[in-house]
Amino acid sequence: MIKASKEIKLYAYLGFLLSVLAYVLIQLYIKSKLPQISWTASDWLINYQDGGFKRRGLSGSFLFFIQNQFHISLQMQIFCIQVIFIGLIFYFLIRLILAKKINWDILLLICSPLCLLYLPVNVFNSGRKEIVLLALVLFFIYGKSTQFKKYFLFGGFILGLFLHELFYFYLPFVMAVYILKTKKTDVKYLGSLFLASTLVITFLFFFGGEINQGQSIEILNNRGIELSKWNIFTYDAVEERKNMLLAYQSYILFALELFFMTFLSFFFVKKYLPLHKNAFKIFILISLVWVSPLYYLGADWFRWNHIYSFLLIILIISALPANNEKRFCIEGKFNIPLSIVIVLFFIVFYLHIQYDTSGNSAEYLLDFIESKLHLKS
Repeated sequence: MIKASKEIKLYAYLGFLLSVLAYVLIQLYIKSKLPQISWTASDWLINYQDGGFKRRGLSGSFLFFIQNQFHISLQMQIFCIQVIFIGLIFYFLIRLILAKKINWDILLLICSPLCLLYLPVNVFNSGRKEIVLLALVLFFIYGKSTQFKKYFLFGGFILGLFLHELFYFYLPFVMAVYILKTKKTDVKYLGSLFLASTLVITFLFFFGGEINQGQSIEILNNRGIELSKWNIFTYDAVEERKNMLLAYQSYILFALELFFMTFLSFFFVKKYLPLHKNAFKIFILISLVWVSPLYYLGADWFRWNHIYSFLLIILIISALPANNEKRFCIEGKFNIPLSIVIVLFFIVFYLHIQYDTSGNSAEYLLDFIESKLHLKS
């Protein structure tokens, strides 16, 4: 009876994850039907047609080709891409959960606002190019390790650099995933991956043009796209760094959120994977140093935190023992203190996102809270 009860709880948890997936896809579909598009979609539309070879331009040129050949609108193409990759993230994550000896602590960490629940909390930025990286890593880590998967991980990661340079800053995770999955340090493979990705990122840095060479907005208008005021083509990195200094309180909180999530993750490792404790400690230090330039180059600290936290959780899950039993169940009791911590973390992050996306306006945040609580007459 106890085992059956645990199974029911697990299926209820999986049902919750599927409801989150449904909500995110519905919201992205609604966004795809809006008359104007902003960050979520415009990032996919950077192209080579405006000024030739540039950073991140592969996706836009590919979407243009599909539109030319099959007359499918760019908005619908982007939505389909988001459905496919977010669907793959949930599918492989659920399969990975079922394949491991899982417990409530890791299931609650998955529901952190910097992991899976980031998607519904921050729909404004969900569905951007990092979903390709997350899906790629989960595809490799689930199931048997095959030569095809090894080549696919290598090729997919290199190709991903032409979608967005951020892939490179999470290279330590890709290498760690490979080591954990294959249970060996393949110097030839890992060295080749490091060398190839470094050469590509160097080439992009020196020879890749700017995202907007002056004609991108006109090209997109001719293809039926109307951009909102805030989009990737009007983004000014220099100006944004100045704004980051002005809004330093918000960015300090982003840093604290990342370190808090990292602490919770490492505490889990120390408790349930003591043999991996030192390895994870070294890895966390290396990966934080490796990813740190991204926090200077881009203002989307909440995105960088999300990718880092999600990949760290994937690594931890992959290190758990395999579940060889016929039935799927959750080990241990529901961790009430941790669930309270996660709920409080969720509330803080949710309110922080409202504050940050409103232009760091405390007045807007207070108005938002009052409207949600129906305090206004």
